[in-house]
Amino acid sequence: MRAVASFLMIVGALALCSSAEAKGRPGPITCPAPANVAAAIASTCPCTGTASPDGSVKAWRNHGKYVSCVVRYRNALRKAGCFTDDSIRRTLARCSARSTCGKAKVLCCHYDLGTCNDPMPGDTTPAGTCSNDSTVACDVSADCTRSTARLAHDADGCTTDGGVVVLGGGSVCDVCPAPSTTTTTTTTTTTTTVL
Repeated sequence: MRAVASFLMIVGALALCSSAEAKGRPGPITCPAPANVAAAIASTCPCTGTASPDGSVKAWRNHGKYVSCVVRYRNALRKAGCFTDDSIRRTLARCSARSTCGKAKVLCCHYDLGTCNDPMPGDTTPAGTCSNDSTVACDVSADCTRSTARLAHDADGCTTDGGVVVLGGGSVCDVCPAPSTTTTTTTTTTTTTVL
């Protein structure tokens, strides 16, 4: 009789676990390393949409569905004891809410490109200071690049304001990608007419 009761309890527990996963709730999880929490969330709740078993991606129906996925995963991490700091939990929800995921918006980055006055740039010793912030030590001018991100309604709204659209979107909490540098070369041609 005990064997039958034990068997029924195991079957019931398995049914509860599978029904939780079927409702979109994450199953039992292990804690990712602190540096990999963002990667774990990006894998579980990709910004582009939900991943199907066949490998296709179905776009989020709306922004709320994406935020809900992140919050469910965050809560599962919390229940597993993965967070020791409550500010991390709040930051995850805030950053997902301030993202382009499931929204018809673009992520727009603005850059403040400073220069570095290091006497020997590239030697990996920060011996200079940045032109845009004299309190920052630098080795090369790239060390002086500062960026801020915001959500814009469309690409034109971003670029007219001097920003750069981040392809693929993301969150304003993400680090802006390094700005691309374009060098323009002007060639002058002189024509001499011989009479």
